Amino acid sequence: MDNAQIIEQIKSSFCNLTSFKVRQNALEIITAYSTINNKFVSVFVTYTNQKIVITDSGWIDQNYYETPVNDESEDIIGRIIGLFKASYSVKSTLDKSGREFYYKTCENIEQIPSCVFDLANFIVGVVNGFCMRYKDEKEERERETFKTDANDFLKLNYDNMVKLRAPLDDFKGIKFNAIINKGPNLFIITYVTGSSSTYFENDLRKAIVNFEIAQKSKYKDLIKEKITIINDLSEGYSMKRSANIFELLKEKTTRKPIKWTEKERILEII
Repeated sequence: MDNAQIIEQIKSSFCNLTSFKVRQNALEIITAYSTINNKFVSVFVTYTNQKIVITDSGWIDQNYYETPVNDESEDIIGRIIGLFKASYSVKSTLDKSGREFYYKTCENIEQIPSCVFDLANFIVGVVNGFCMRYKDEKEERERETFKTDANDFLKLNYDNMVKLRAPLDDFKGIKFNAIINKGPNLFIITYVTGSSSTYFENDLRKAIVNFEIAQKSKYKDLIKEKITIINDLSEGYSMKRSANIFELLKEKTTRKPIKWTEKERILEII
């Protein structure tokens, strides 16, 4: 693949403000497109299976654009991504590690500027969608604070054994807040919090579904513990009000939910 020819084609057909970096297996095109959080969009040109592939190199999935991560808005974001994928005829694929790549293919160099245009606009739309707020700021602050505190606690005590926001390999679409790999055993963990009973119980239901799916994983015999850490300091927390859902959750886990104020219990279990 002739990088010089590709660069000349893009500059003449797309935008003279574009800049380039030659990487190990790809040509990075740093476009003039900017997101609402002031990040310039890059796309990458590679040659695979006798086709030219224009890809985001997994940057959206890896959050290179530094957008807020909001699990509660995943359904909305999913619909936004679907809309932009259809609009710009963008496809996606997962690599072996579960990282998602968005891409377009073209048959010849002349088609590259058009694909760059489409993929760059797709990235701008998706990243801007992530940046938008879809619920009240109070809920977002509480969720982000609790997630950060819980992540820091696990990282401090389990270091490189813990993977955050990670899936089981055979169910890449289902991510747990943490998976700890200790020897041959897996410990899968979900967090539950909420600034209201509605948000809190939604988290409980999501945990129930994720643990149920984990039971169908090929790794189920390696899962030593299924643990839920609940934010008993949140306004949405009420064992009495949510008693029925807590009972369902207990059926799917190996331990009673661990209160955040008693988080040291985790160190006794793992």
